[in-house]
Amino acid sequence: MKTKNILAAMLLMIGTSLMAENYLTVTYGGTTDNFSLPTVQRVTFLDDYVKVTTTECEALFPISIIEKISFTDSPDAINALPEQAENLTFKNGTLAVKGDGLLCIYGSNGALVNIANVKEGANISLKNLPAGVYVVRMGDKTIKVRK
Repeated sequence: MKTKNILAAMLLMIGTSLMAENYLTVTYGGTTDNFSLPTVQRVTFLDDYVKVTTTECEALFPISIIEKISFTDSPDAINALPEQAENLTFKNGTLAVKGDGLLCIYGSNGALVNIANVKEGANISLKNLPAGVYVVRMGDKTIKVRK
């Protein structure tokens, strides 16, 4: 009887903690990426990388620079991101891009909103997105956009 009670209490604690944790958070090289748990399909540990596969995209993280992988209640790293970067600037509803690469735009909930392969000098209008806070990432640069 005592063993059943302990087992039931442990299952209740695990279930409660899982319900409270809504994001997979990967911290690496001073940057944090949050993935909404309902979108996460798989986390794969490769030789030198960790691959996170979601319903929207795949992200590769070099193991050598990963500081922490955890489950969190809410993505709070968005507050620490810069408003502008050398190759990503946002002004009057338009994102100006210097350089070539894959550009990802995430909502404040961590969900991928838009993805594009951009070329040097691209200007991307974000006017069709609802008002809110977005995270824009291209290469090793990530900025926060308030629209």
